[in-house]
Amino acid sequence: MAAPSHYRVVLALLVALALPIGAQAAKGAAPTPAHTPEWSQLTPDQQKILAPLETEWPSIEGPRRGKWLDIARRYPKMTPQQQARMQSQMKQWASLTPQQRAEARERYKKIKDLPPEKREEIQRKWHEYNSLTEQEKHKLRQAHPGRPPKQNSRAFDLD
Repeated sequence: MAAPSHYRVVLALLVALALPIGAQAAKGAAPTPAHTPEWSQLTPDQQKILAPLETEWPSIEGPRRGKWLDIARRYPKMTPQQQARMQSQMKQWASLTPQQRAEARERYKKIKDLPPEKREEIQRKWHEYNSLTEQEKHKLRQAHPGRPPKQNSRAFDLD
């Protein structure tokens, strides 16, 4: 059963959050928009890492391609758990509509501007939710059908 769209948007937010942080950590490492390659120009390793985005690649704008390429550059240094999480997030991101992606980016911008203590609260709540079993998450979603998550529960995992 597919998750309600607001939960998909929350998942998209997780991916959106991972992107700018990686770019900030490696300032200047991402290619410039004029130098972002087409899919066929990526190395075999980049294609393997970014495979969930292959069908979306032509519609990804230059700066965003640069962020994905930066993730592909850092990917080999990630732990297997981080790699699996990134692959999952890329698949979820690719499955979102352009509107859902835009909503996720807007939520990221709002969270980014929050005071550090509010961001920590959001992160704590996300960890709490993430530690629930799938059955508990399902019950929670059923208890709140159609209700969008509260602003402070749209959280992220930055491990």
